[in-house]
Amino acid sequence: MRQLFIYPLFFLGCLLTYAQDISLIPTVDTLQKLDIQWFKENRSQNNGVVYLEDSTKIKLIQQTNQFRKDIKKKDSPYVLTILYDKSSGEYRGGGVFFYNLRISPWKVYDETGKLKIYKNENQDYPFTYTQVIDKIKKEYHVDLEKEFGKRQFIDLVRGWNKDDPYDYPKYMVSYSLDNMALKNYLPDPRVKEAPESYNYGYNPPQRFIFINGRSGKIELDITTDKYYAAQEYYRNKIQREKIAENSPSKVPNY
Repeated sequence: MRQLFIYPLFFLGCLLTYAQDISLIPTVDTLQKLDIQWFKENRSQNNGVVYLEDSTKIKLIQQTNQFRKDIKKKDSPYVLTILYDKSSGEYRGGGVFFYNLRISPWKVYDETGKLKIYKNENQDYPFTYTQVIDKIKKEYHVDLEKEFGKRQFIDLVRGWNKDDPYDYPKYMVSYSLDNMALKNYLPDPRVKEAPESYNYGYNPPQRFIFINGRSGKIELDITTDKYYAAQEYYRNKIQREKIAENSPSKVPNY
């Protein structure tokens, strides 16, 4: 039997796990087929962007084997991605993103409704992204949900290079400084220039907060206008600490 569900009903049951303000996340009825003619007509106009009456933005994307809609409410950091069959317009899967984080399981179904792809990136992060939102709001007075689109720059990413013995799951929160903070801004002397190949032009001074994805510990809090150099400093920092744990005499001098 075909396994379909309706996103609004699904969200009511579990969105509290995904968001603090569920009104920021768009919903869609996955039992309703995509109007393929509408999709093709609108994808060829306005760079494939459609706005609804409530200013919800829908980006229409044609992929090799499917049609895709990225749906985002105005001033919301959440994006709902929905995949559709190119021939029938039937629902084929999708997931929810917060900034660049895939926060819901990513599911893709075949033409019979059988689940063929399932990815859950949350399992490596016992300290959840909603806890990151809470932590940043309480300790830094910055609301990652509500300040999207209101600062010159604000972002949340996470990652873990499992091939790197020094690395571990971590989040990086970054945001541009407000006017008051800019007046008192001094570049952090710990951060040196990044390799020339990393320099793509001027970056506004930003605060970078690196958070352990397992414990929630703030591993580094640094303010600089050198985006890539801040990340390089963090990588060197965790490497120094790991080496120091095993052999203090072998700590490199960065």
